[in-house]
Amino acid sequence: MNHDQASTPTSSKSAPTVAELAAVDRLLVVCDFDGTLAWHSSDRLNVPVDENAIEALRRLALMPGTDVVILSGRMMAELSEICPLDPPVRKVGSHGAEPEGSENLLTDGQQAALDAITEQLEALCEGNPCFVEFKPFQRGLHYRPVAGTPMAEQMRQAALNIDPHGAHITDGRMIVEFSVSDATKGTWIAAERERLNPDATVFLGDDTTDERGFAVLSENDLGVKVGEGETKARARVADIPGVAAWLTELADARAARA
Repeated sequence: MNHDQASTPTSSKSAPTVAELAAVDRLLVVCDFDGTLAWHSSDRLNVPVDENAIEALRRLALMPGTDVVILSGRMMAELSEICPLDPPVRKVGSHGAEPEGSENLLTDGQQAALDAITEQLEALCEGNPCFVEFKPFQRGLHYRPVAGTPMAEQMRQAALNIDPHGAHITDGRMIVEFSVSDATKGTWIAAERERLNPDATVFLGDDTTDERGFAVLSENDLGVKVGEGETKARARVADIPGVAAWLTELADARAARA
C-alpha cells in the first residue's frame, strides 16, 4: 500500500514503516475522531463513522502490548455518545482536558472567562446559523453552517478579534475555539508516553489542533496527517477511507507478528 510522505518531515531519521511499528513490543495508537474516523455532519450527534477503521481499532485494542485511545476535541459527554468503541479502547475529550472518568472543576477565574467569551460569541451568532459549542473548558464558534459563503471568513475574523480574557485561541477547521485549560493534544500525548513508555506511538489526525500532537512525537513515533495542508506529521493519507486502510494494514501486520 502506498501512503504519501508528509510535506514537512523534520526528523533526521526516516519515518518508521507500518511493519516496523507493528513489530514493537509496546505500541500506543492514538486517533482523532471527527475528520479522521468520522465524517462531518450538520447533526453533531449523528455523524457517520468508517466501520472499517473502527473494526481495525477494535482489533488492535485486543492485541497484547497495544493501547488504543480516541483523543478528540469534543467534550466527553458527546464523544461517549457518538463513538462506537468500547473498552479496552479509551476515550479522552476536550483535546486532552477530559480523560474518561475525570471531574471537571473550573476555578472562579476560568468560569468568569468562559462566561465573558460565551456572551461575545453568542452575540456574533445572532441572526445567522453559526453556533457556539459548549465544553467544560472551552467555547467554540462553529461557522461550518455558512461554509462556502463570504460570511464564513467574516465570522472567523470576528471570533478571532473578540476579547479572549486570557484564554488560549485555536483557529481550527471551521471553528474558532477558546480554552481556559492548558491541556492540548500535545500535552496529553506527551504525558501518556511518559506514563506508558511505549516503544512507539502512532497519532492520526486531520485538524489544526492535531498538529500539537504531531509536534511532540519522537523519531520512533509516527504522525499521520489526514488530508491536505502543511503538517509536522511524517506520513499522510488522503481521507477517512485512507485512515481505515492504514489502520487495517497496521492491525493485519501486528496480528501476523505472533
